[in-house]
Amino acid sequence: MIGSPVHLVVPDSNSYPGKVVGPVISRAVRKAAVLVVIGIGALLPLSGCSVGQSQAATAPGQVDPNNPLDVGTQVTQSQWGPVGPADRLMLVKVALAGSWELPSGEMAQTMTNNPSVRTAGQHLIQGHTLLNKMNVQIAQQLGVTIPTKPLPEQQGFLTTMQNAQPGIDFDRAFVGPLRDQHGAVYQLLSQVRAGTRNSLIRDFANQCMTTVLDHITVLEQTGLVNYSALASPTAPPITPVTTAAQITSNNNSSIGVFVIAALMAGGAILIPILRRNNGGKRRAGSAIPE
Repeated sequence: MIGSPVHLVVPDSNSYPGKVVGPVISRAVRKAAVLVVIGIGALLPLSGCSVGQSQAATAPGQVDPNNPLDVGTQVTQSQWGPVGPADRLMLVKVALAGSWELPSGEMAQTMTNNPSVRTAGQHLIQGHTLLNKMNVQIAQQLGVTIPTKPLPEQQGFLTTMQNAQPGIDFDRAFVGPLRDQHGAVYQLLSQVRAGTRNSLIRDFANQCMTTVLDHITVLEQTGLVNYSALASPTAPPITPVTTAAQITSNNNSSIGVFVIAALMAGGAILIPILRRNNGGKRRAGSAIPE
């Protein structure tokens, strides 16, 4: 009837199939769990976290028995500390150096008229006689196999010296490769000395560096070193300086990841509930005149 108030009766909640809150929350929780897993998986790489990483020794691999420089990748244990590839390579390099540098010094006693070249040869004999003895003992203690013959390239240096004419020809054949090779092995010794975890290797590296530096010095005192033929040193890549703020940010990044994940989970749970409540209020309403 026109003009008569018409009241809308709010239907009983039983008339709404979706009235049960439990299943809605259950579905929301499931959605939240999925979002948490996805969120953590996406955010962990950004946090710089390292999950499940270990520092176990590298598994032993195959080595070439014909190549003395192939020292493998495994890390073994000793009473003086771990023995890694660089430690073994140092012992191998010292053995190879002695196998041709000591004979070079012996040749210098008879094939030169230059006193400084002869003196350099004497230093080679004395130095490598000592290092060879120490190297054999340390290699046995650490279970490292070291070569007894020079590499083909090193044997080529000896052959060139043997075939050179006594005097200046021999002097140049003697000083050139010896100075070059001593510089290369000194770099390896310094790297091993700086980072080895083995106290026996550390002490031996000290002795080797002292001896090699002495040999470099006496070879340079001959006045026959061609410095332009030596490998030019290169500066390492520029390393960015980490600020205190960046360190703090990195330390807090893991916490931030889980806070964000928690917020995502909370939002996934609350949003469906709030939507349902708001929908219920709109449906309930009040008496509205037509």
